[in-house]
Amino acid sequence: MNHSTAHFLPFDATNIDDPSVLHIQRKINESPESRTRCLEIIRKKSGNLVGIEPCLDGNFLLRFLRVSKFDTSKALKRLEKYYKQNDVVLDALKDTFLSPQKAQGINHLLLCPYRMKDNSLLLIGQRRGLDYTQINFAQRFYTEIIAFNGLFENPLNQICGFSFILDFEGFQFSDLTVFTPGWVRLFTDTVLSAYPCRTKAVYIVNAPTPFRILYRMVYPFVSKKLHDRVSFHYSNDNWQSLHDLIPVDILPDLYNGKVRTGALINCLENKEELDKKFREIFVYGYSKTKQRRQCMKVLC
Repeated sequence: MNHSTAHFLPFDATNIDDPSVLHIQRKINESPESRTRCLEIIRKKSGNLVGIEPCLDGNFLLRFLRVSKFDTSKALKRLEKYYKQNDVVLDALKDTFLSPQKAQGINHLLLCPYRMKDNSLLLIGQRRGLDYTQINFAQRFYTEIIAFNGLFENPLNQICGFSFILDFEGFQFSDLTVFTPGWVRLFTDTVLSAYPCRTKAVYIVNAPTPFRILYRMVYPFVSKKLHDRVSFHYSNDNWQSLHDLIPVDILPDLYNGKVRTGALINCLENKEELDKKFREIFVYGYSKTKQRRQCMKVLC
């Protein structure tokens, strides 16, 4: 770690007792006492959900408590929404299959090696490199939900959340045949509303004219709080507007930052392992669809 990045936590840090994390814990009402008390409450209440076989693992339940600032009522509602949305995902992906060969070509989610000043994970989603003549949105979507499930395992990500750079370089009018309103709605409802994702900021870069059509599709499905965290950035100012929000020391050289593109971490490098972990969690939920969830196998 060089001097310029010494005060940024690495992407894979997990210590929730780091001094720079403690004030964030206080903001979300987390303490050893609240963890114990709220886990006991939500375990009991989730066990009483009608028609649902819940996951009672502590790390899993803490994802929902942390995104809800340890309000057990809100956490339980989010948990119910998560299980309900998983059945929507089950129906959406029922005819979707992704061969290992095709899966190798889907590597559009990259992590910066260092976290933001607020310790949120800096995740880059790229349009470049995705060939929609070879894959469809359902296949891409599946790789994204297994990646997020893996990232949610880290307690520091649960506490500090995510900052996103969404890079639309290469976006074309033909992409709109892939980004249909139904798939866009599924993505926003799943990742932003049902999953325990604390979204701190969204930086949209290189957005071409066709993207405005896509943004208008997404807009009605996104909360005002999230709208206020979205900003647009272009290269015509040498990325200065982006530098005003993200330190250049942790920003990739794609955006005139100091991090080499080759140093970015591929979130989807171990798809088989991510798929296995996702399906282990996916079996929990509504009893009536348990067998279908157990049988679902997209990556095959």
